[in-house]
Amino acid sequence: NFDQNDPQWLHKDNFLCAFTAPELLATLRTEYKVEANDGRRQLTVWSRQDNDRQTPLLLADLACQAGRDETSQFFSDLSGKRVVCVCASDVAKSSASENKYDGNSESSKSQLSGKHTHQFGNTSSGVKNNNGDTRTIHIVNSNTVKQFSNAIKHDIEQEYEEGINNFDSIQLNPTRFRPNVVVDGLEPWSEFDLIGKTIEVVPNQDNDAIGDGTKSSPLRFRITSRTVRCAGIGVDPL
Repeated sequence: NFDQNDPQWLHKDNFLCAFTAPELLATLRTEYKVEANDGRRQLTVWSRQDNDRQTPLLLADLACQAGRDETSQFFSDLSGKRVVCVCASDVAKSSASENKYDGNSESSKSQLSGKHTHQFGNTSSGVKNNNGDTRTIHIVNSNTVKQFSNAIKHDIEQEYEEGINNFDSIQLNPTRFRPNVVVDGLEPWSEFDLIGKTIEVVPNQDNDAIGDGTKSSPLRFRITSRTVRCAGIGVDPL
């Protein structure tokens, strides 16, 4: 259903994710890193029972085809369904980078072409509110989650006699709502006042340089809309 030469937004029904396979994916821990110095896009998968993360189940570089094929096979075997790891065609790479990354070869490096306008976002809000540009992130205010948790706890305490249940377990973690960015220091619910505005992320002075020593530029995000309700939050990521 996906054409890498003409990437379009797809509904999450088409993906192996917390929405389509919550019990399966709840058994895994993952980490994704983009290496600025060589362009690697490293995906590591562990069993959730591997608390010390000593034995990866998968270690693959998604910037090269070999890594994507390895990832496809891993999740296909795990889920019992055909899973394909795809990317938009604007990942510029040398012909040698189709081979598995060996950690040393210069020819294994991959990098974005600079024309990247597509991502596999959770909603089509980017298409609707950002002129077809699907590059969107999900921002969650930790203080909103905290207030919401307290409200739930209060309601339950009204329904049951005091001391019967462990109400501390009601406290929600912001990661439950699948954010890309968690912000702190804002009043609860005040993030909705940012809709239609542009925010700027200023680099920390101690980390104000890219790998080659040049000064990094601040990131700017345009807040387009509220997020939509997602069934995936019914799965506890922790």
